[in-house]
Amino acid sequence: MDCADTMAMLRGFLIAMVLVSSAYAEPKTIRVVMDSDYAPFSFRSDDGKLQGILVDQWRLWEKKTGVRVEIRAMNWHEALLRMRAGEFDVIESIFATPERRKYFDFTAPYTTVGASIFFHHDISGITDLPSLKGFPVGVKTGDQHIDGLREGGVTTIILFDNFNDIVKAAKQRRINVFVADEPAALYLLHKNGIDRRFRHSPLIFHDELRRAVRKGDAKTLRLVSGGFAAIGPDELKRIDDKWFGQTINAYRRYLGYAAYAVAAALLLILALSVWNRALSRKILQRTAALRESEERFRQIAENIREVFWLIDIDSGKLLYVSPAYEAVWARSSESLYDDHRSFVDAIHPEDRQRVIAALESDDGQGVDIEYRVVRPDGSIRWIWDRGFPIRDDASRIYRFAGIAEDITERKAAADAVKAAEDRIALIIDSISTMVWRLGPDGGLDFVNQRWMDYTGASLEEAIKEPTATVHPDDLPRALEKWSIDMTAGCPSEDELRLRRADGEYRWFLVRTVPLRDERGNVVQWYGSNTDIEDRRRAEETLRQRENQLAEAQRIAHVGSWDYDLGTRDGIWSDECYRIFGAEPGEADFYDKATAMIHPDDRAVVLSNYERALAEKTSPYEVEYRILRRDGSERILRSIAYAVSDEHGVPFRVFGTMQDVTELRRAEYELKATSEQLRALSARVQSAREEEGIRIAREIHDEVGGTLTGLRWDLEAVRKAISGDELRGKLTSMLELTDTLIKMVRRIASDLRPVVLDVLGLEEAIEWQSRQFQERTGIAVHYESVRTSVELNPEQSTAIFRIFQEALTNVLRHARATRVDVTVVEDTGVFVLMIGDNGRGITGSERVGELSIGLLGMRERAHLIGGEIDVNGVEGEGTTVTLRVPL
Repeated sequence: MDCADTMAMLRGFLIAMVLVSSAYAEPKTIRVVMDSDYAPFSFRSDDGKLQGILVDQWRLWEKKTGVRVEIRAMNWHEALLRMRAGEFDVIESIFATPERRKYFDFTAPYTTVGASIFFHHDISGITDLPSLKGFPVGVKTGDQHIDGLREGGVTTIILFDNFNDIVKAAKQRRINVFVADEPAALYLLHKNGIDRRFRHSPLIFHDELRRAVRKGDAKTLRLVSGGFAAIGPDELKRIDDKWFGQTINAYRRYLGYAAYAVAAALLLILALSVWNRALSRKILQRTAALRESEERFRQIAENIREVFWLIDIDSGKLLYVSPAYEAVWARSSESLYDDHRSFVDAIHPEDRQRVIAALESDDGQGVDIEYRVVRPDGSIRWIWDRGFPIRDDASRIYRFAGIAEDITERKAAADAVKAAEDRIALIIDSISTMVWRLGPDGGLDFVNQRWMDYTGASLEEAIKEPTATVHPDDLPRALEKWSIDMTAGCPSEDELRLRRADGEYRWFLVRTVPLRDERGNVVQWYGSNTDIEDRRRAEETLRQRENQLAEAQRIAHVGSWDYDLGTRDGIWSDECYRIFGAEPGEADFYDKATAMIHPDDRAVVLSNYERALAEKTSPYEVEYRILRRDGSERILRSIAYAVSDEHGVPFRVFGTMQDVTELRRAEYELKATSEQLRALSARVQSAREEEGIRIAREIHDEVGGTLTGLRWDLEAVRKAISGDELRGKLTSMLELTDTLIKMVRRIASDLRPVVLDVLGLEEAIEWQSRQFQERTGIAVHYESVRTSVELNPEQSTAIFRIFQEALTNVLRHARATRVDVTVVEDTGVFVLMIGDNGRGITGSERVGELSIGLLGMRERAHLIGGEIDVNGVEGEGTTVTLRVPL
């Protein structure tokens, strides 16, 4: 065993150890995301199945490591975002950039991919990045080359979701220039049948494809790298050969090789002829020349892929067969030297008799035949065999030479071309677009099935009267434009109406392009009619909607705008101009509108705007004043959104503005009215309290005093009278007088408890609690932990009335058996809490019949600068909390 074998075994052992350790250290499943449209590396088949080189490699990796692989494919930009978000373990076919290295760790590169500029064949002069200036360039979203294009001076970049969308747009002539990775672009151009319409520049970017994991995920990186290191080069090559295959454009190369072989044969013939003529004179020199010529011939014959053979006619022996025979036939050439016709045994049974007949019928002019050979492994190869005679000076055939070429790939290519032509013919007849062809003189000579189905005319009728279906109003204009464009030899495009078989006219977009020969002469015209009736109706509907939107904005005084930060170009609705008192369409409106912002508000507006762009907040809202040119002041409310590119850089802002001047004035007036009503309410409450105090004092002092004096007089009379009957009546009168005195005291207390004025609020609350318990039988627990702080009379009265209203609500609605009353002071705030164990107030009751009492309580609290919270839990009770700043 040599050193190389030893190193190979050591390498395999180390890889196996890595995979084994990884199998114990890593999870049983690894999630991989890749581009869903990056042929031939990863792409979807026509039935939606994911396929490609990377899919096969990961399945082989799965077998090598024993770790299950979940493969997801999607739009590349989305794949990058979701990989960064942590949804996947590995991202495939990614190029390492400084920005991406912030988020990912990369494997070693496994292949190099170049990107080129692809451009329509009508365009010339595009060779590098500087030559792209002024062209709109299509690029895939998230492509690492976008920054390079911008640095190279490309200012107009059109983003597409994937390469397939780019090629489709190129096919529709929506773009004429795009930058893409060469393998994917060439595959898709060929698949869409437009590879001959586009040329491409030399490579402008070179990048290495890698795999990446999330930053810091060293275990997954080791597992991925070790697994792919265990896959042998031959295994990877088989996968590459499966998807890259052999070029289908090898015909010219084969002809070149054939030409080399023929040239070699001719050289041999010339050498032999010269040798025969000069043999008598310079035998030794010619012998040396022959050997040199044979050596050159041998070198040529042994280094070409075609099989060169030479037979001696007289002996019937094979003189020479090139080594390519063994590669093409996959058989040993030794049997041919014994019997040169033994090659017939390898010919396919269906072709064998035809080949034998051709050889036997040879009249000295040579043979040219195609046939199949069956190789030992059962594979079949197509052979193109050309034999030709070699004559001496007497024109006698003494040698027979030939070249056998393996044309399997060419045959496959021809079959593929024919199949493609059949598919194209089928597509042309099955597409919903009318396709037609004109001769160089403008005469119609072909229409597809869609044309005939739509017009109801046969091919002959369409060719005979090609303009019969054009609307009479459109025909003169269409013919005039077509005549001008045809004379100029340039593409033509027009919109006109065509009559359907049922007589209805529909609008069509008619496009015509010339087909030129290699000298630039127009040989045919190809055209298509695309039904745009629905589009025109949609455009009309859109115009109506835009008019409706403009009218709605005018009525609501709401304008919309859209501003490009790069170009400083903006789109403003007519209402925006009206709000600022400007004429619609006025130039430099952005700068003029900014200048109209009120000087006191301008800094606030601009700072909000700049902060929103810097912090990428969306949306942002600001209210400000403007000074219009007529001197009037208006108040605007603006809401705007910033839109960022794939790098998070804002490039566009759009939003709305509303004239809220009248609304703010109405709010101001409503607020002023509300304050006036509150002041009036406070005055009424104060007047009621003052009147209550006055009445309570008069009842207590006047009526109460008079009743007390009357009782004393009645008591004196009762003591002075001795009759039992009269004394009984006086006793009843005394009891009635006592009842009346208590009633007068209760009324006076309800109007204004004396304890509130004499002892203060806390004692009044405690007294009212005892009174409530004695009157209703509901247990009241009172607790005060408040320090002594003075309240003004208005505050004391309002708090006491709120407390009374709360107790009244408990009695009427709560169905409670216990009430807890707590008075505390919390950091300069007087707090009164009244809680019961009743049924609990509901949300509907807060706005029902109880809401009037609650509204009165809240209004009293508001007048003294306080606030009330009412919270209820069903089945557990209700708590009323009053907070009044001291």
